[in-house]
Amino acid sequence: MQFEVPHSLGKSEARRRIENGLPALEKHIPGGGTVASTWTAEDRLSLTISAMGQSIDVAIEVEDAVVRGDIDVPMMLSMMSGAIRDFVEKSSRIMLEKGGEPAKA
Repeated sequence: MQFEVPHSLGKSEARRRIENGLPALEKHIPGGGTVASTWTAEDRLSLTISAMGQSIDVAIEVEDAVVRGDIDVPMMLSMMSGAIRDFVEKSSRIMLEKGGEPAKA
């Protein structure tokens, strides 16, 4: 699944806001979970969100005017794929717009 979040921050500010919001992401995962993140390039972020024995991989690319993401939802969670996409997109939007914490799931 893919998502896009437009912004007017420029690449470096968008990256900074996302990076600052990542530590808070874990506490918004229902039932608890973990988030592992790695910047694989200056503008590419790789996330693995783990909860309930499942892992969701998210690849995020930060551009000057948009953040694009690809979410890989395992078959076991496919029935929840819409909610997962909404959570990741909303969290990204909040981090960019307000520099705040991610969305509550």
